[in-house]
Amino acid sequence: MTWTGKLCRIDLSSRTVLTEDIPRQVLIDYIGGKGLGVYLLRKEMDPMTDPLAEESAFVIATGPAQGVLPIAGRYCIVAKSPHTGIFIDSHVGGFLGPELKFAGFDAVIITGRADKPVSICIMDGDVKIEDASDLWGKTTLDTEDELKARLGDRTRVLTIGPAAENGVSYASTTSDYYRTAARGGVGLILASKQIKAICVRGTDVPKIPAAVKALRREITERAKESKLNGHLLPVQGTSWLVEVASARDQLPTENYNKGEWGRASEIGGDAIENKYRGKIHPKPCYRCPLACSFVIETEWEKRRVQHPEYESLALLGSNLGISDLDELLRLNHMCNELGLDTISTGSTISWFMECGRRGTIPEEFRGEKVDFGDAAGVRELIEKIARSKGVGRVLAEGVRRAAEVFGGGSERWAVHVRGLELPAWDPRGKLGLGLSYITSNVGGSHLRGWPSTSDFPDRSALDVVDSLIEQQDLKVLKDSLIMCHFTHSIRPPLNIEDTARIFEVLTGIPTTATEMRERAQRIWTACRQFNVDIWGETPPREGDTLPHRLLREPLPSGKAKGLTSFVSDSDMESCLDVFYKKRGCDPEGRPLL
Repeated sequence: MTWTGKLCRIDLSSRTVLTEDIPRQVLIDYIGGKGLGVYLLRKEMDPMTDPLAEESAFVIATGPAQGVLPIAGRYCIVAKSPHTGIFIDSHVGGFLGPELKFAGFDAVIITGRADKPVSICIMDGDVKIEDASDLWGKTTLDTEDELKARLGDRTRVLTIGPAAENGVSYASTTSDYYRTAARGGVGLILASKQIKAICVRGTDVPKIPAAVKALRREITERAKESKLNGHLLPVQGTSWLVEVASARDQLPTENYNKGEWGRASEIGGDAIENKYRGKIHPKPCYRCPLACSFVIETEWEKRRVQHPEYESLALLGSNLGISDLDELLRLNHMCNELGLDTISTGSTISWFMECGRRGTIPEEFRGEKVDFGDAAGVRELIEKIARSKGVGRVLAEGVRRAAEVFGGGSERWAVHVRGLELPAWDPRGKLGLGLSYITSNVGGSHLRGWPSTSDFPDRSALDVVDSLIEQQDLKVLKDSLIMCHFTHSIRPPLNIEDTARIFEVLTGIPTTATEMRERAQRIWTACRQFNVDIWGETPPREGDTLPHRLLREPLPSGKAKGLTSFVSDSDMESCLDVFYKKRGCDPEGRPLL
């Protein structure tokens, strides 16, 4: 089952459900996942449409590797972001993606708006729109519990929480309890359509041909080789990266004021492993031999809680000055329950903390000031954000809009690219990472391809432009085939030549690495053009830049002491010149279609 060839179209305004054939050539050209998602978004939605309007489109897409190959248990959400106002694709692990494929669909596209809260139930191709009024207001976890009780424990459930219902612009969606489509506010789009949950169950599990079985065995063996060589991902998830990032001056500390933290060892993988020994349990995605996800037993929550990912440990930990592991697990769990992106939440709160330190909080909010290291104060802020109470009404909009409200020069320490708060990797500690952030089609993201180098940005990034494009293309292909990002951790790591072989084995269509790069370029360009259509007469180049802190303020300590993200403004401009040309864009960054 490479493709089902079927699209489920749901219009909530008319309460109609249609099943359509997807042209085979579209699948060949755009693969699936991100590629198919952006194709459908551009075809079905005017880019100028408000993302919260009735006419906006919400796409869930699977890929040809899904349910067939290991390390492919993800799915993709594609939309126009209410948080940034541009293209967003957000990717989620777990089981729901393969289940949607087994239910008979390559993609689901949802438009319109229900007149009351609903859940959408997709059961082996039978799609129903059900009343969910009694679920509105519940947390993501309680909602999933209730729907599983009604529909059966094998049902996969995607849901939103109170944050989306209360208008938080970076609200997430959650499935399989702790799998979040966190970036860009995709949860808020569902809330605007009055969708509380999407439930999926499928039984059409494909029979695997011999050639695919051989490919499956190979990828599994490469994953086992990674484990045998001592890779920590299958042991500690991404939490082991805390100390790695700090040693490289890339760990955001107190709102990116520093890139290293003396207490990093207190919140990293070893610390978690030691503190919760015997209480950590694996919770892998569908058929994944890497098994890099875990849950933890605690004394303060009846459920097992999520073992935090690196991004959450950094943005809620070092970035807020909090080193107590129990508190970090609580903060992460709160964000999961309420439906909040931990990256945007942590970054926005750290910006607010710095405003307090600098005395730029408007008078009406001064009584809500929270200092770095105040875990109890952060818990209160998270609740206020999710409920849109007090200063939470402002922080719920993210750092870009909050800085506009606060003023006082606070935009200088608002860390984002095109409105998307940056992940937990400071570009002042890695050559070319700044260029990666500013050329991402979703804004500041760590999952859109990095240059293959461990060098510091103490020389021109021109040296790594080709490497960046290669890695961007590889990430596009993974996100369209629906192969996990962590296939970079198998041995040898997945590369573009691998994607060509995977595509050929799965589809039977002879394919070269060059043709896969052409597909990646087509998809990258489609995402870029969606944004360009939004920006209109404004040259894209004007927004392809980093925030003041990362361009103008050198790191004060560590191995990258004295460095900024580029060696100079002219170097950044030269890198953009070369990047645009290689990507088939004009000098202002518009694709030459």
